[in-house]
Amino acid sequence: MKAAFSVWDNRIAPVFDVARQIHLVETKAGRIVSEKQEALADAMPVQKVVCLAELGVSLLVCGAVSRPLQEMIAAYDIRIIPFVAGDLREVIEAWLAGKREIDIFAMPGCCKKKRRIYASQGAPGEVFEMRGRSGGGMGPGRGMGAGGRRGGRMGGPLAAGPVGYCVCPQCGHKEPHEVAIPCARKQCPKCGAALVRE
Repeated sequence: MKAAFSVWDNRIAPVFDVARQIHLVETKAGRIVSEKQEALADAMPVQKVVCLAELGVSLLVCGAVSRPLQEMIAAYDIRIIPFVAGDLREVIEAWLAGKREIDIFAMPGCCKKKRRIYASQGAPGEVFEMRGRSGGGMGPGRGMGAGGRRGGRMGGPLAAGPVGYCVCPQCGHKEPHEVAIPCARKQCPKCGAALVRE
């Protein structure tokens, strides 16, 4: 199988929507047989997905990804392990182990209870599912953090709420965060890139 890891500076790229490079790993019987870097199209998100399909990718490991792009990837029958952060080589090794080790690379704020990884015996983990109303990770968690002792981003006195900004990782455009609208669902009015939370 061929797995693609979105990469930036030898780490998993924080936002796949604006990622420009992937690290391709081809495996047989749970062992790496080849690795190479490939550039991704800069233009429309659909071109990124077409590029993955043309390269024969069957699994994508990436950081944050907007729901529309996630749905496009699924439409091309490419499985996805989203919301991963960390050193590229360490993430690849954890994935090859085919166990729940990859959970330790969950992005901050991404609760393990909302993540499930299924692994074939003796093979790298292949299927990832986000729990929630429509499988996109929008679960019912209250974001209390630290065992409920203090409020996190999604609830309590330290909740992000309307405070904070959505920022474009490409051109630096900045706008106030809107309650209940994830920054990743917004596009930069200047360059069209997906915004990220500051």
